[in-house]
Amino acid sequence: MAEIPFFKMHGAGNDFILIDNREGHFSGREQAVFARLCSRPLGLGADGLLLIEPGSEVDFVLRYYNADGRPAEMCGNGARCGVWAAHRLGLCGRQARFRVFDRIYQARLEGPARVRLALGRASQVFSPDQLQAVASVHPRLTPLGVWNTGVPHLVLHSQVPLEEINVQALAPRYRYHEQFNPAGVNVNFVVAQRKGVLRVRVYERGVERETLSCGTGAVACALAAHQAWGWPAPIHVVSEGGTLEVSFTGSGGETALTGPVQLVCRGWLNSEVGSPEPGE
Repeated sequence: MAEIPFFKMHGAGNDFILIDNREGHFSGREQAVFARLCSRPLGLGADGLLLIEPGSEVDFVLRYYNADGRPAEMCGNGARCGVWAAHRLGLCGRQARFRVFDRIYQARLEGPARVRLALGRASQVFSPDQLQAVASVHPRLTPLGVWNTGVPHLVLHSQVPLEEINVQALAPRYRYHEQFNPAGVNVNFVVAQRKGVLRVRVYERGVERETLSCGTGAVACALAAHQAWGWPAPIHVVSEGGTLEVSFTGSGGETALTGPVQLVCRGWLNSEVGSPEPGE
């Protein structure tokens, strides 16, 4: 019976299962299996899952899946954890060049538990002026724009203290808003703690709940603060899970995400993990 190596990690509280898939244990089409592994009552529990695989012209390939088992284009904190795991597996040195979907990224380990990820150029999908229908959802939440930082993120400036926001009840009204059909959007609630420091709560699509942090969301929030208030880089984004540092060159320039990563445990999955549950 084959044993499949895995790591359980988190990046600033955003947690992941990372599977060494160099021997091709998974094809990537096992949506129900990945969802079950990410389930907190039924599996290992995680916000997402990554397959680490060999690649040509890069050190390795990462394939990312949300907690619902569906593939997603990118995950900043997941990729940072993936770089650390790939380094531990001997796939790269302290500098890494890797592929996610059709894009190549670069990253480096800046210490035993800190990774800097170059995310490339972000794009603004919707400006605040294009979000009038979204602005009507809540009178004290002002849209600062939607940014694609690998995946799309709506940034909302809150006049309500973050701890008073019922994220699970309110965020789906934005996540599924008709303006963002059909794929929907991730939702970030932000307040300025002081110049250069944001406090954030985030609801992630595919996880369909609040997570302790989100890397691509942190970059979107920093870019929104730069555009709205003229803040220079770096900007620190504080969430319940920890603090991430976002660097950028202008509102449409190169971006980078730096922050902590932490190994929770490593082990082996039984090959029977891919067998269907009764009724599946």
